[in-house]
Formats: sequence, structure tokens, C-alpha cells
Amino acid sequence: MLITLLYRLKSLALECLFPIFCCQCEKEGALLCMDCRKKIVFRPPVCFVCGAIVPARAESGIPAGRTCIICRARTPIYAFFSPFSYRDPKIRTLIHDLKYKRMRVIAPLFAAVLQDYFSYYAVSLPDDAFLIPIPLHTKRRRLRGFNQAELIAKPLAEGLRCAFLPAMLVKTKKTKPQVGLLAEERRENMHGSFLTANAGKIAGKTVVLVDDVKTTGTTLEEAAYMLKRAGAARVWAVTVAH
Repeated sequence: MLITLLYRLKSLALECLFPIFCCQCEKEGALLCMDCRKKIVFRPPVCFVCGAIVPARAESGIPAGRTCIICRARTPIYAFFSPFSYRDPKIRTLIHDLKYKRMRVIAPLFAAVLQDYFSYYAVSLPDDAFLIPIPLHTKRRRLRGFNQAELIAKPLAEGLRCAFLPAMLVKTKKTKPQVGLLAEERRENMHGSFLTANAGKIAGKTVVLVDDVKTTGTTLEEAAYMLKRAGAARVWAVTVAH
């Protein structure tokens, strides 16, 4: 009780000293006020590989976000969901503030918006689906203090009522930052960088990879290949922006 009270007092003191403003209308009180949250315009689901718009809502048995027929042989990603463009300066700033300014309060906001996105496009995950965040290498996580993908995935799993498996994937290779690398360099950089742990848990199941941004998709695909090798039936991918 005392710890909870002290935590609330600390939070209240921080809110008084450093008030939070809406990233859209700049009204005080929340990073994204309810009025602005209702006005969000989502980008429709697109194919993970070619970027073609795929069914906006489930029709003819094809779910929104499903990798298009032409590209299915080229990727282990079954379906992809990402509501925003990384070119949007406000979205890019929020992602950078989470990762590099350690504004962790942004992560649950992203999770809530992703949940809205799933609801808007009538996306239903299988009952036995697992959410797995893209891991950071131990040294990078220690330097940053947290894994932003994990901070987003945990509340998203709670909102979608899915199991959360943060330790399923392990980053064993310390890779260079992907920013600035060419597509082939990105693939080489990420090759062999992940291992799976306790793979029996995901055998025959659907797993959902969660990350903050998809650029070329190399990181998500490398992780997906490992999960498929470990027995996962299908691998979905979810990012805040792409």
C-alpha cells in the first residue's frame, strides 16, 4: 500500500512539474487526447512485400493485412499491420522520443492505437496466438534501459487478450543499426541474429511479431524465419509505422 501511494505521489509530482500535452492539438492532459484519437486516419493494411493494398476488411475468407498471392512465396510473414507512415513527422518524433529520449509513456499509447487499428479493420487473432516483441541485443538493451518493442507488445497483448512471450526470441548477434544500410547490407547484417527459446510452446500456433518500425522488413523476416523453423504455423507482423 505504501509503495503504491508513493508511486502515485511521484507520478503526480512529475505531472505537475512536466505536464503532458496532446501531440496533435497540444491540449494538456494526455499524449493523445480522446478527441484527437477519434480523428486518427489509419493507413489501410498493405502487403508486407510489395505494399499493395489488401482487403480493407475480411472478405471472401481473406483477412485484412494478408500477404498478397503474388508475394506469399517470398516471405514468411502471413499478414502485416501498421497504421502509420514513418514519413509522418509527428509519428517519427514520437517513436524517436520513446527510443532515444526514454519517454516510456508513449509505448502504451502506441499499444492502444494498434488495438483500435485491429478493431477498425475487423482483425481477429486466433485464440491461441502469442505476441512476441522483436528483442534487442543484451548490450543495446542495457545501454537503452528497455526494449521499446516489448513496452508496446505487453499492453497490446493485454488489450487483445493474447499470451505474451517476451523471452521466446533472443538476439544473439550484435548488429549494426539498420538505418543507412542498403537492402542487401540489411539482410547480411541481420542474418543469423536470432535464436528461439522454449520452441515447443509455439509449435503449430500463430505468433505475432511486434516492433516499432518496419523499413525493408529484414528484421521481421529474419525473426519470422526462426519462428517458422521452431514450428510456428503462421507469423504475423505488427508495427506502429512503416
